[in-house]
Amino acid sequence: MKIAVICESELLQKSLEMYLKDFLTPLEECEFVVSDYQSCDMKPVCLVGSGSGTHVKTPFTQESLLANCKVFYATYCQPELKALSPKDSKIFIQIDLLIEETLREFRHRLYEILSAGGNAR
Repeated sequence: MKIAVICESELLQKSLEMYLKDFLTPLEECEFVVSDYQSCDMKPVCLVGSGSGTHVKTPFTQESLLANCKVFYATYCQPELKALSPKDSKIFIQIDLLIEETLREFRHRLYEILSAGGNAR
C-alpha cells in the first residue's frame, strides 16, 4: 500500500503520519489518500471521522487504522481482486456495528463500576 495523508486537522495529520509511516508516499505516487475530508479527485479517498460514510471511525488505534486501510485498499484500489460481495459487505457492516455497540456498553459498565467504587470510600 502506498498512502498519502492530507488532513485539515494538524493533530490528525501528525497522528496518521506517525501510524502509517511505513506506507507514506507523495500524493503523485500514492494508491489512495487518507483524509478527514474529500481532499482529492484523482485518487480514492479513505475518509477518517466519526460521521456516517467514513471508512475509519475515530477514535482509532494503530491496529484498527491499518486494518481499515487494508480493507479500503482491497475494496477500492485493487480492481483485479474481487471486492467484497454485497452479502459479505453487509456482514462486515453488522460486525462493525456490533463491535461499536459492545465497546459502548463496556465503557458504560466500566464507568458505572468506577463511579460506584469512588462513592464507596
